[in-house]
Amino acid sequence: MSVVERVRGATRFVVLVAVWVALWGEPSVGNLLSGVLVAVGVSWLFPTGPRVVTAEDEGTPRFLAGARFLVVFAGALVVATWEVVRDVLRPRLRLAEGIVAVPLVSHSPVIATLVGNAISLTPGTLTVEIGGISKTRPVPPASVAGDARAPVVLYVHVLNLTDAESVRADGRRFEDLAVRAFGSGEDRRRMKEATS
Repeated sequence: MSVVERVRGATRFVVLVAVWVALWGEPSVGNLLSGVLVAVGVSWLFPTGPRVVTAEDEGTPRFLAGARFLVVFAGALVVATWEVVRDVLRPRLRLAEGIVAVPLVSHSPVIATLVGNAISLTPGTLTVEIGGISKTRPVPPASVAGDARAPVVLYVHVLNLTDAESVRADGRRFEDLAVRAFGSGEDRRRMKEATS
């Protein structure tokens, strides 16, 4: 077993335990121990993981870049929460709702999910659809399909839409951070080409 596979396995194990504890809503010793038992059982039943996406699209976790992703997301969460509170407390609330298409450079369903969730967890925005990812068959790796795969587009509902381009810029910023933290070499190459 390679180092990358061990890191992926350990990351998957920690995430399973964290999700288990979060679902119970209380970080008690019992919930932690039962989460470890569940993670051991799932890891034993599915030793290679779900294999829903190709290894190339799955990417490799980079912990410092992942921490940066979380810090930037937390900052965006605080700012967006303040803006929603401010808008709700205004005496004359005039919202200009809208849906904005946010095209992604990455073709990875993992990156699209991370970016879509980061956008949805930010108050005032909600990813309503992800277009371009096949729901019926696995996505072929970029080396097989080249750049001929359909681009991934997030459709984002915005509570108070003043500038569609700023919504796209936020999506690109989250995508760049997600690719740096979790993307494959192919995704990083695409991001570099798109920004240069």
